[in-house]
Amino acid sequence: MRRALAVLAQLPPVVLTGMMVAWLVGIWSTRIDFPFDLEWMEGGMLVHVWRLEQGLGLYVPPSADFVPYIYPPLYPWLLHLLGEPSYAIGRGVSVFGAALACAAAVFAVRREGVPWGIAVGAAGLFLSCYEDSGTFYDIVRADALAIGIAAWSIALCRQATRPYVIGGGLLLVVAWLTKHNYALFGLPIGLWLWGAHGWRRAALFAAASAVPAGLITLAMNVATDGYFLTYLLGVPGSHPLVAERAWPLAEKELATVLQWTSGAMVLLALTFILRVRAAGLYWLGILATAVGACILMRAHHGGFVNVMMPGHWALAVCGAAMLGAAAQRWSHPVVVLLLSSLMAWQIHDGRWEPRAEERMKPTPEEVEAGYRLIDQIAAYEGEVLAPQFAWYPAMAGKTPSLPLIAQWDIDHKGGPLKREADALPRSIAEQRWPVILTAHKHIKYGIEQHYTKTTRVTARVGVSTRTGWRVRPTWFWEPTPPAAPEPAAPNPPAPDATPAR
Repeated sequence: MRRALAVLAQLPPVVLTGMMVAWLVGIWSTRIDFPFDLEWMEGGMLVHVWRLEQGLGLYVPPSADFVPYIYPPLYPWLLHLLGEPSYAIGRGVSVFGAALACAAAVFAVRREGVPWGIAVGAAGLFLSCYEDSGTFYDIVRADALAIGIAAWSIALCRQATRPYVIGGGLLLVVAWLTKHNYALFGLPIGLWLWGAHGWRRAALFAAASAVPAGLITLAMNVATDGYFLTYLLGVPGSHPLVAERAWPLAEKELATVLQWTSGAMVLLALTFILRVRAAGLYWLGILATAVGACILMRAHHGGFVNVMMPGHWALAVCGAAMLGAAAQRWSHPVVVLLLSSLMAWQIHDGRWEPRAEERMKPTPEEVEAGYRLIDQIAAYEGEVLAPQFAWYPAMAGKTPSLPLIAQWDIDHKGGPLKREADALPRSIAEQRWPVILTAHKHIKYGIEQHYTKTTRVTARVGVSTRTGWRVRPTWFWEPTPPAAPEPAAPNPPAPDATPAR
């Protein structure tokens, strides 16, 4: 009877996690094959895949045709291997990454001896952060895949056996190739392995992670004439930091997203560390690194809430582990029920409002409007520059555009590629493109001086991004004709040459 009660006491987080999965599947099913940008950098990522399909490089000198994102190449490489550039494929890979992160959370918490119901709730906690991460679990960006791979690296290395350490180290290399800030987790993992299991185990981890990462970096940098590290480190290193995003915004966002679990973590941290000291030190190191990375990336110029994803995962895992440690210590079914109910409430509390849910879902009217826009682009002769919608020209049978955010990245004072950033405004001044498509938000670079608004996008209901920088295709611009020369002034009459009498 007591065992049956113990099982029933763990059901609340399992039920709420199942409900969260069902809600998300309902939303993702309306978004995964939406044939236009849900977030304005999605199209630029497809441009990267298109370049690989064409046999073109990614880390190349900046030009008016292409500037790469300041990310490693694994995500576009993977999309290229899976087929032609496709929103559906890219979003499917991201959903797979989110699922990997959930599975790693359950594995990690369960391996700490936590009751199975609370371990499953760790996945529910992470999923409940979907809106708080900017709904980046299912868009054509590398974030979800990166956290999924890094989560398994962290979970495996905690086991500390030779096979797990080697596998975890290699996965950290893959995570770094997906989004390079995840290399930061190598520091707490290596230090913990050294302190808890000796220098040989730490050296094994370094050999499986730092050595291949260093060799890959060297090879990529040589193959790209130094542009690989210039884009990954030099360019973002020139960007300013926004102090108020580092404090107090990032901390507030992390503290409120899983507030009930965060509170429980504070109350139970000492108990957990004293009960399982090695585990406590490991997860506190992971949590501190995740929080530090979130603060740094949120403060980075242009940092959006998607950068909070590693913090969300670490909070979910550590919170579940600490609740589970309390359930192990006070194993009475009533106590377990109270703890699992607290977790279930947190999962429910993290769910978004119905009105927000509707904003996440594209409508059939937007799909129709998007195809009318593509028809408008296709009707123009020659290439069309659409830096805010880089993939739309390719959908109309033309060459895709330079992604505007990549142009902004290199156009910073003191940046290593600041001089090369002049290629775009110079080409605009030369009126290289017969047509330019922009959103209602101007992008400068000389468009107003050298082009004139000629046509408004005809769709009654526009196709607009759903997260990140909100942009909607609005205006077509055509080259401004050169001003007609002013007529020459008439010659004055010749003076009378007759001599005076």
